[in-house]
Amino acid sequence: MRDQSEANYRWFKSNLTKLLANHRGEHALLHDESVDEFFATSLEAIMAGMKRYGEGNFSVEPVDDAVEDLGFYSHVSSALRA
Repeated sequence: MRDQSEANYRWFKSNLTKLLANHRGEHALLHDESVDEFFATSLEAIMAGMKRYGEGNFSVEPVDDAVEDLGFYSHVSSALRA
């Protein structure tokens, strides 16, 4: 499977305004350029994504106007390809 992070991010950014209306402060689990589910924390979303789709097959974005750095998880797929 291909790494979905770039395509998911583009989709997320183009739909962020709509998502903010009902999900501000939540974390979106993204798969195949759509929201699979919303979670209260990024860790919950990451754990669900790993279980459902496996590494590199999902991404997680905070539904907010501000940028959140997820630390290691923000860079894990690119680091594994190096």
